[in-house]
Amino acid sequence: RGAADVLQQILRSRLNHVDFFVVGSYSEGWGNSLTTLDGRTDANSDIDVMHLIRGREYHQRGLCECDGAPEQHELVNGHIQCSGYASNPASTKPGFTLRPALDDVFAGRLCRYPPIALLLPNCVSNISHPVLEALRKVLTSASSPCHVVHAASPDREGEELRVSTSFLEKRMLRSLTTLQGQLFITLKYLVKKVICHKNGFNQQGLKSYHVKTITFRMVDETPVEQWKKENLVSLTRQSLQMLLDCVEKSREQDRQTPDTPDRSRGRIMDHFFLSDAAIYLKGADKERVDQHLDGIMSTLRTVIDRLPQLLQQFIGSLRPVSDSGTFYFHPFQILPDLRPMPFTKSSALQYYQIYDVVRECLVRLSHSDCSPRSQESLTELIARLPDCALSAREALRALACLKFGYRGTAERVVSLYSGHSKFVMRHLSSRDSAWKFCFQFDQRPKLEFLPGALRECFPFRLSDGYYYFYMNFDALLWALRLELRTDRVARAQDWIRDVSEREDSDEQELQVAAFYCSNLEQLREILKKLKMLEAVLPDGLKKRLQEKWHF
Repeated sequence: RGAADVLQQILRSRLNHVDFFVVGSYSEGWGNSLTTLDGRTDANSDIDVMHLIRGREYHQRGLCECDGAPEQHELVNGHIQCSGYASNPASTKPGFTLRPALDDVFAGRLCRYPPIALLLPNCVSNISHPVLEALRKVLTSASSPCHVVHAASPDREGEELRVSTSFLEKRMLRSLTTLQGQLFITLKYLVKKVICHKNGFNQQGLKSYHVKTITFRMVDETPVEQWKKENLVSLTRQSLQMLLDCVEKSREQDRQTPDTPDRSRGRIMDHFFLSDAAIYLKGADKERVDQHLDGIMSTLRTVIDRLPQLLQQFIGSLRPVSDSGTFYFHPFQILPDLRPMPFTKSSALQYYQIYDVVRECLVRLSHSDCSPRSQESLTELIARLPDCALSAREALRALACLKFGYRGTAERVVSLYSGHSKFVMRHLSSRDSAWKFCFQFDQRPKLEFLPGALRECFPFRLSDGYYYFYMNFDALLWALRLELRTDRVARAQDWIRDVSEREDSDEQELQVAAFYCSNLEQLREILKKLKMLEAVLPDGLKKRLQEKWHF
């Protein structure tokens, strides 16, 4: 949760724009990963960023109290009736092993929230009073504006815009107890990995939003005394039965409703917050809605019957948090907007400016200019990086020394950085938070002064089809230590062994470790990990392995 807030703050500061919001599961604190709670995003999950378009504001007929008699729109089924917009709420940027997918959502302001069912005067709920008060504050807070997105109900594409309650959902999810959050994660796993997944029942039609709505209903309707950890299985079964009841009710209504041209099929439950809005099947063809509903009902009954077995599978898929308690948050690796931004030429750098300074340093290092003026300006720029970018700063300093022909100085730089006492290193590590970066360049920066294999590894291109590049400056520092032979052999081999054994080693670390590895068993483990990551070995690394190990 805090990580999402910091990422949002960095994004806003870089772009000098307050109308960017990190939303969705990454911001909500539950469900961005179904395997662990260490900050990492699942491979098939993403980070959602909502951009409120300046100057675009809509007004609801019967609710708007704005001055100036603005144009007003009818609110029907949770959508304002406004034509001319494509029904496509998000623009997706692809995800990679080292960078999650990103959904850019463009939205327009709505002058006020519609009536919220949960907060109506006569509503009776098991949700605690503090949570209800927090939800009421969302309705009037400038930090959680009501908005509409480019999405429509079935057969209404291009004729309406959907009212989003994402800030209410975030507040609700952030208020879940541990047990309620576990219920949500369990249900999300069952829907995404068991019911809908191609390796499960492969039954399409349900989505995460259905799970979110059922979870909210459970929190609303379940008495406080029933929220006990020993009840998690029965609460899960109860939730699945609630979902099944919704689908069965929808199917029965479809049977009883005449098949008219304007009939909206696929409605399976009511919106939790918007009393007059419906939630529909995901991606079901109009002609096959009944078939989808029948399939979902059958699958849900099977899942309920086999729940103990499926929960054991879920438990087996969970990855415990490491003993070190490591929480993964590298904001400059997952930064949603990679466009270069200007930074101040003087005074201390703000944290958000580190990204653009490091990027500029890489660009200058790739230039052929080795003049004294170029050397001086690059040295001054690198020196501006603060201690929280220690690994990046010292790696860049060593690269600059190599570029300008000062190999001995480069050796001293990487040697001094590795020579601190354990206490000092622990202190620096706690502050060194900016050492993994993703950049977007028009062409790959070439660090010609590096040895051939390292030149191929740094920076690392994420995909042939995209100009996204990754830099792990800690891995680069180890590569330089090993290449310049500044570290004790035993210490260097300890790092290589650690990379071979860790489950979170990235491709750059693995490539460096493979290049300098002297233990065949460790090398096999490293190559196995690279194969699992579907990594393509650089030609220089292949040649090295062939010469040294006769692969």
